Parts: sequence; structure tokens; C-alpha cells
Amino acid sequence: MTLEQVRIRWPRVTAHLIAESLGYATPDKAAYIIRDGLLRERNWCEWIDACYQGDARRALQNAIRNRHHHTGYMADYRQALAIVQHVHAGNRGPDLASWF
Repeated sequence: MTLEQVRIRWPRVTAHLIAESLGYATPDKAAYIIRDGLLRERNWCEWIDACYQGDARRALQNAIRNRHHHTGYMADYRQALAIVQHVHAGNRGPDLASWF
């Protein structure tokens, strides 16, 4: 499954993962983490490695579990979803982090 297919199939989960990361993850990075989590593969992203010892599945589970708390500064689900939709529309996504 490509990163684009992950983003298209699970746009809300992608946005929640961005919010869970406090904007560290871009839409593509979030899709990569989702894919690795579903496949139970290790993810080498700095955030996943430092906070979850490379366990992308735990990060994915936390993003889903904490979805009702993704509000406010640096964790805003609606802003993250707008970025995911912007990328779906064929626009370029952020390069380093979603909030910058």
C-alpha cells in the first residue's frame, strides 16, 4: 500500500496522528507510520523511535485512543485534517512538520 493510498483510505486517522505528534508528522510521515503500524513493522522516524522505541503500532493506537483530546495549540485535529485535505487536492504538503 502506498502512502497516498493510506492517506486516501484513512484521512481522519492520518490527521489524528499529526495531532498526536503535535504537528511533527507531515501527512506523508503520518501515512508511513500508519502503514508500518498496520504491518507491525518498526518505524525509524525520530518521534516514533524516541517515544515508542520504534513501535509504530503503539503510536497509531495512541492516536486513535486520544482522538477526543486533539484540540488546542499544537494538537488541533481540524487543522491537521485541513492539511491532509490540502494534500489530497493535489497540493504540495509540508516538508518538515505540519505546523510550519
